[in-house]
Amino acid sequence: MACLLGLVTGIGSAQQEAASPAGEPVFHVFLLLGQSNMAGFQQALEEDKVANPRIVALGFDDCPAAGRTEGEWSVALPPLHECWNGALGPGDSFARAMLESYPDGDTIGLVPSALSGQPVERFMQGLPDSRYEWILARARAAIEAGGVIEGMLYHQGESNCGQADWPAKVAAFVTDLRRDLGLADDVPFIAAELLHSGDCARHNALVHEIPQHLTGARIVSAAGLDMAAGDPWRVHFSREAEIALGRRYAEAMLAMPAIQAKPDSP
Repeated sequence: MACLLGLVTGIGSAQQEAASPAGEPVFHVFLLLGQSNMAGFQQALEEDKVANPRIVALGFDDCPAAGRTEGEWSVALPPLHECWNGALGPGDSFARAMLESYPDGDTIGLVPSALSGQPVERFMQGLPDSRYEWILARARAAIEAGGVIEGMLYHQGESNCGQADWPAKVAAFVTDLRRDLGLADDVPFIAAELLHSGDCARHNALVHEIPQHLTGARIVSAAGLDMAAGDPWRVHFSREAEIALGRRYAEAMLAMPAIQAKPDSP
């Protein structure tokens, strides 16, 4: 653990306003936000638990099964979120896909901060029982470790299904987070559609309204992705769908102008 923490805290001292000089390692940080489909629903398999030392995560909770401690950095292994659930979310395949586009010396840092079963109001600043300050503190921990926050992944809406004011609330949450972290307005925010075959598919019309309220936002399609077998809520992606969704997040992230403008981008 000490060796890993030394690696993380030693990866550059880049500020949010500029990337590290060419040739220096970069600690690319991405925030994982939303509810259960970001955290994952179906169990991760042993084949999902192949460690890559260049992908690390800030501990969501104490989880001996994943070799992590809450609030400390360790090599990323599923589950990235709730230990008790043991699930695979899109963050794992996203990070592996992103890593293919970075120089050999670079590292990816994930900040898992999704909360299953929660509406967007749970994340917004100043509302009752808000976890905004908790999310903010976790993101700041990544900056303090030398990381550059390069994007946010978001999957949420099932708990606000069909509510017309949801896109504006998502935008308010992200705008506050960017401001309080000192991030530029074009730091990418990638949201994904809800399950097309699920009971909240109608919410996708609202998902596509987010870019009308938020600069630097892009929407990922969930077309063709399967529902988790036996899901009583009929809103959750299967394990295979989560893997595919993570890759779609990466494809969208790599296409964002703010990412393409990085000096070390291919």
